[in-house]
Amino acid sequence: MAKMIVQPAAEKKYVSLQGSASLLAQARLIRSGIPCRLNSGSGEENRYAARYAVHVDRLAAAKIRQHQMGGSEVVFMPDPESGRYEDGLHRRLEKAALRSLYTLGVDEGEVIITARPGRRYVVEDVRMQADRSKAVMSAKGQRSRRTEGYPAYNEEGDTPRAISLLMGMDPEFVLVKDNGDIVFASEFMERGGSVGSDAVRLREEVIYPIAELRPSPKANPKELLLEMQKALREAHLLIRDRSLAWKAGALPHGEFPLGGHIHFSGVPLSLSFLQTLDNYVALPLALLEDPKGRSRRPRYGFLGDFRRQPYGGFEYRTLPSFLVSPLVAKVSLGVAYLAARYSDRLPGRPLNTERYHRAYYEGDKSVLKECIAGWYRDLSALPEYPDFAREIETALAHMETGRTWDESRDIRPLWNIPV
Repeated sequence: MAKMIVQPAAEKKYVSLQGSASLLAQARLIRSGIPCRLNSGSGEENRYAARYAVHVDRLAAAKIRQHQMGGSEVVFMPDPESGRYEDGLHRRLEKAALRSLYTLGVDEGEVIITARPGRRYVVEDVRMQADRSKAVMSAKGQRSRRTEGYPAYNEEGDTPRAISLLMGMDPEFVLVKDNGDIVFASEFMERGGSVGSDAVRLREEVIYPIAELRPSPKANPKELLLEMQKALREAHLLIRDRSLAWKAGALPHGEFPLGGHIHFSGVPLSLSFLQTLDNYVALPLALLEDPKGRSRRPRYGFLGDFRRQPYGGFEYRTLPSFLVSPLVAKVSLGVAYLAARYSDRLPGRPLNTERYHRAYYEGDKSVLKECIAGWYRDLSALPEYPDFAREIETALAHMETGRTWDESRDIRPLWNIPV
């Protein structure tokens, strides 16, 4: 159980955003799918609501303070062994606070959240160090500050530091009848294993409609792709109804958004690394995606979405299911690998600006295309770029001409799976 102590209210360590910075921050948070009402004060409707202050440090909630009547507080701490909060409400509060601060470009601060019925919440205030609060909503924002613990380069920045990088994945797909109805993956496969069904909460019911591949992790993205193809062949053996189409991408069926999560271990999780993945992997995929997939955001596919894992690494959850085509899969895994190995040489941060942040969530590809020249310039300068040049340059040509993937297609022929 989480440790609890009652104490007087502590002095504020951080300052709130004010004036135009607060208005810009609120717009950015709402655009990212975060319900908020910054600097609204404690109105009558909030007087008896449960309010929490979540203190975030290095992408984790160091403590959660619950405000009490009379000025005292109850403080909740994560489990000292697992580092996790055991209570489901506290985990949701942590996720909301991390997401709020990441959206504003910082990894330390305090987020004031009011809990609502039905697992809902509202962010009422975001507080951070004074110097960061002045710079957080800078219109320039092209490059983020470098942080300690950067994974890929030594202090001279000449050669990649030796790291024990492993990458895994769990891309999803759905099974669809000729009439467009979904057939639940749980009819053919168990929940666990290298091919399994994944849970979805739909109208307060937990169901297992989505098929998920979980190939063995590898240090090299090309080896990981071979493991994924093995999992596809295993799925073919399990899914005996050959009349069902396999569909992937962002939103091939309106009720079930899909993800292509990439797992990392042996590389530190940091705000800068997440921003690298957003700007060099998620942004180009937004240009390649079927236009129908845009409505997956912001509930899913929001920037900086991650989840720590028990093996000590984490999964990056922003991407749609790259099973939609071999090219998209190769580019996603290849660029993610380059990001992990050479993140200090990938400093571009166009998504820190309002123009490109808005374009990402609104699906405005004409604006996002302005970022592609810098994307290609940075990647093509990396030492291992030649290993992935063919796929990256093909994707570049597609982005420049406006060619996108088609989520209505059955992915089996693309992966040489018999139909």
